[in-house]
Amino acid sequence: MSVEVAGRTVSTDPRVALRAVRLEIAATPRPLKLWFALLTALCLVGAVGAVIALPPGWEVLGTTPTVEWGILITGYVFFAITTSGLCLASSLGTVFGIEMFIPLEKRHAILALLSLVTAFGLIALDLHYPVRMVLGAVLSPSPFSPMWWMGVFYGAYLVFLITEVWSMFTGHWQIHRVACVLSSITAVLAPTTLGAVFGVLAARPYWHGAFTPPAMVTTALLSGIALLGIVFSLVHRYKLAGWHRATTLAIPAIRLLLMIVLPVTVLVVGWQMMFGLYGVVPGLATATAAILVGPLALQFWVFRVFLGLVVPLVLVLWPRTKTPTGLFAASCLVFVGIVADRMVFVSAGQIAPGTAVSGVVSSPWAEYTPSPVEISIIVGAFAFFALVYTLAERYLPMGEHEGHLVGAFLGSTDHPGGIREDATDPAAPPEPAAPAEPVAPAALAEPAAPPEPAAPAEPVAPILDPAGGAP
Repeated sequence: MSVEVAGRTVSTDPRVALRAVRLEIAATPRPLKLWFALLTALCLVGAVGAVIALPPGWEVLGTTPTVEWGILITGYVFFAITTSGLCLASSLGTVFGIEMFIPLEKRHAILALLSLVTAFGLIALDLHYPVRMVLGAVLSPSPFSPMWWMGVFYGAYLVFLITEVWSMFTGHWQIHRVACVLSSITAVLAPTTLGAVFGVLAARPYWHGAFTPPAMVTTALLSGIALLGIVFSLVHRYKLAGWHRATTLAIPAIRLLLMIVLPVTVLVVGWQMMFGLYGVVPGLATATAAILVGPLALQFWVFRVFLGLVVPLVLVLWPRTKTPTGLFAASCLVFVGIVADRMVFVSAGQIAPGTAVSGVVSSPWAEYTPSPVEISIIVGAFAFFALVYTLAERYLPMGEHEGHLVGAFLGSTDHPGGIREDATDPAAPPEPAAPAEPVAPAALAEPAAPPEPAAPAEPVAPILDPAGGAP
C-alpha cells in the first residue's frame, strides 16, 4: 500500500517507512542533523509545559488578577499578526501580479499556515480548556463581541490558507486563485479585529481607542516582511529550490518593502507615544511613561527602537549593505524588535491600571514574571514553527510553480514567461513533434515548364536634329 503526498509516493508499510527514515537520516548532512536534534529537544520541552498547563485549575502561569494576559497572549498576538503580514506582502504577487513578488508565493503560504496553527496552539493553552474555545464560538455566538469576530475571521483564515496550500501543491489553479484573494482580504480583516479586541477595553487606557487596529496592521506587515527576509536570505545562502529568482527578484522586493514600511512604522510609533504623553485619556500617560522611562524602557528603546527600527533602516538604505547578508541582518533585527514590541504592547496595557476594574496595585506599576511553564511553551512554539518549516523546505517542492495568480481581479490566467493555467504539467516530458510530410524526390517531381521566350524589343525612332537632319 502506498499514498501520494506532494508528488511523492509514500509507502504505508511500517517496515518500508522505517527503512526509508533510517536511510534519510543517514543521508542528512551533519549540521542539519544537529539542527533537527536541537529543535526536537526544544519541542519536547514545550510539550512538557503544555501538558502541565492543560488541566483546568492548575495555577502554573505567572498571571495575576491585574496582569491577566502574559507571554502566551504575547506569543499568540505575534504569530497571528505575522500570518497576516505574510499574506499582505505576498498578495502583491499572488493577487496583483507584480512580477518581483511572485517568488514569495509558496514559501509565504507554508509560513503563514504554520504561524496561524502555532498561534491557535498558544491561545488554546492559555485557555486551559481548549474545547470551550470552539464550543463557545459555535454554540454561543456573540456578534457584538470583537473577540467572537476575531475567532470567526481567524477560523476562516485558517480554512483559506489550508485551501491555498492544498490547491498550490495539487495544481487546482482556479481554486487557488479564489483562495489567494480570500486570504488576502482576510489578512486585513483578521488583525483589525484582533486590534479591536484590545481597543474596546476602556479599563486599559493604553489599548483603548481607534488607534490600535491600524497600528496592529502596520506591525503585522512589518513582521511578515521580516520573516520573508530571513527565509529568502537563507534560500540564497544555501542555494535552495528557486534560489536564482529569489536572489534576482524576491530579495530586492523584500528590501524595497522594508524601505517603505520601516519609516511608516517609525511614524506610527512616534504618533502613538506623542498621543500617549499629551492626550487627555486618564491612565494613558502613566502607561506611556512606563514605556519611555519606566520598567519597559529597556525593551522599548534598545530592542524596539534602536535594534528593531533604526539599525535595520540604515542597513536597507546604506548602499554597502544592500546585499543578501545585509537583508538577513536587517530582517533578524526587525524580527527581534517585533517580538519585543508585542511584549511591550501587552504589558503596557496592564502595567498601569486606570480604574479599579482593571486592578489595584500598591506600587506605581503592576508586576509580572513569566513562569517556567510559560517560558517552556513559548520556546516550544518557536521550535515547532522552525522545525516544521525546515521539514517542508527539505521535502516539499518549494520551487516556483506556473499557476501564478497574475491579474486575478482582471480574470487573466496567463503568466508572463510561464505557461497558461490549462497547459500541461511543466514537469511532464514534452510530446513528440508530429513528423513532417514527406517531400517528393527531385527525380519524381514534375519538371518545371521551360521559360517563355522574351518578346523582341520594339525599335526606337531616331532622335532628329532640331535643324531637321539626322544626328
